[in-house]
Amino acid sequence: MLAITPYYNSPCYIGSCSTFMKILYLITKSNWGGAQRYVYDLATHIPKGYEAVVVARDNGVLAEKLRVANIRFIPNISYWQIFNTIRKERPDIVHSNSSVFGGLGSFFAFVLRVPRVIFTAHGWPFSEDRNLFWCIIVYKLSWFTSLFSDIIITITQKDFARGKRMWFVSHKMRLIYNGINQIDFYSREDARQKLNLPNDKIVIGTIAELTPNKGLIYLIEVAKQIPNASFVVLGSGELDPELKLQIANCKLNSFWLKGFIPEASRYLKAFDIFVLPSLKEGLPYVLLEATQAGLPIVASNVGGVPDIVGDAGILVPPKNPELLARALKTLINNSELRNDLGARLEDHVTKLFLFQKFLSQTYNLYK
Repeated sequence: MLAITPYYNSPCYIGSCSTFMKILYLITKSNWGGAQRYVYDLATHIPKGYEAVVVARDNGVLAEKLRVANIRFIPNISYWQIFNTIRKERPDIVHSNSSVFGGLGSFFAFVLRVPRVIFTAHGWPFSEDRNLFWCIIVYKLSWFTSLFSDIIITITQKDFARGKRMWFVSHKMRLIYNGINQIDFYSREDARQKLNLPNDKIVIGTIAELTPNKGLIYLIEVAKQIPNASFVVLGSGELDPELKLQIANCKLNSFWLKGFIPEASRYLKAFDIFVLPSLKEGLPYVLLEATQAGLPIVASNVGGVPDIVGDAGILVPPKNPELLARALKTLINNSELRNDLGARLEDHVTKLFLFQKFLSQTYNLYK
């Protein structure tokens, strides 16, 4: 596909002597999740000689952050508008970042003869815990998406292995881990004071959007089994009323939903243990942040969580509050183990998940 002549007569295409190349990033929503942060990091650190333009369905947090950073944002209303946007913008590269936009964006870019099409799989959707018929249909759609992409980036070992098993597209697969910059943490004392947390209890915490996939309903079940610890969740979302009702019904006086907090990662040192009871994940940034804070981690064995945690944390099956509670109790009762796991995780992550490495490996695919 790279040999196809672009459909437009612009001097700004790969291999030309132009002063810049335009990269069109496509993503479905402009809320603030892992995929959105991924696009934001790439668009705001774009090398000299490139122009970044981001297209998403609505005007959420991602759109606001991009505008502050002076990155052009185009709100998308319909699928047909994706086609028109690609046609009008005439990008040199289309980089898609969701299953829906990935399929349509890659196909439209192929039809319009965009020189290079890249798709990042933030977790293959066909690997979700759904019925077999749904998984088969979604697998075929994911394969279709891959056919029209020149390069497919996966961010976890599991997704890379699944992609390598796809017919006719295995050679397009690349594994590139996300990375994060150094975080300016609040001290333990300041973070606890700002969050109004007690100093005389073990604090088990997480940062998560309040959605079903985050498994927070199981964390409430765990809290019932561990009355000698405090639990705190930083984040907002659709399940906020339901979770608050369940907490009240269970009479959990030491379980707090703190809502959305800007720069929530800065508060991580307020926790003694970080917990992630998710049902589904890609490569969660929040775990990278927790390891940078030196926290021990107990998490569900899903998605790219094992890539981050390895053997330096405790992994449990999703939807299993009994095993999750047992793992947390082990850490609560052993401060030496908490410190050891936190230090091992921090060392592991600083070697593999470097921000500049993530940027350079991705930008090299644009050349």
